[in-house]
Amino acid sequence: MALSLVLGSAPAFAQEGGRSQYISDDISVTLRDAPRNDAASVGVVNSGDKVTVLQTLGAQSFAQVRTADGRSGWLTARYISAEPAAKTKLKELQSQLVEAQSRIKALDAELADAKALLEKAKPAFELSGENERLQQALESAEQQSQVAASRYDAERARRRTLVTGASLVGGGILVGLILPWLGAGKRRRRSDF
Repeated sequence: MALSLVLGSAPAFAQEGGRSQYISDDISVTLRDAPRNDAASVGVVNSGDKVTVLQTLGAQSFAQVRTADGRSGWLTARYISAEPAAKTKLKELQSQLVEAQSRIKALDAELADAKALLEKAKPAFELSGENERLQQALESAEQQSQVAASRYDAERARRRTLVTGASLVGGGILVGLILPWLGAGKRRRRSDF
């Protein structure tokens, strides 16, 4: 029976040990008046606080620091880092992320405005293209009209020349026929006398 109680309670312990937990990054370090763990406390420094290192006795020993509010004391050197704390970096990154997201929203709005303007201008571009096509067709028609007009003028001049030539030939034939008849009539009259 005792064995069943032990076996029955084993899963309860295993379940308790199976949950994920995290170590808090809110750590406080005691600031002491001398480089010893048993020295009197002069205050507390929290993780992420900026300090100025005045001197150090080694990485595994103590360091004398001055806090941003002017307090001076000793603390364990392993808690000092040249990099800001993760939560400080996180706050900066979150701030940068918010700025970037607002910039993205502004750029998206500008892009939407530009697309709207492009859609409004699209009919004008299409009309411009249609206008250009019609302009080319008009120029082609004008060239064809000029070619036809020059052909017409050349044909009219040729016909005028033909009519003038035909008139001269016809007039010459008529004169050639009338003159002998007129001349023959005068000869008869003279012979009549």
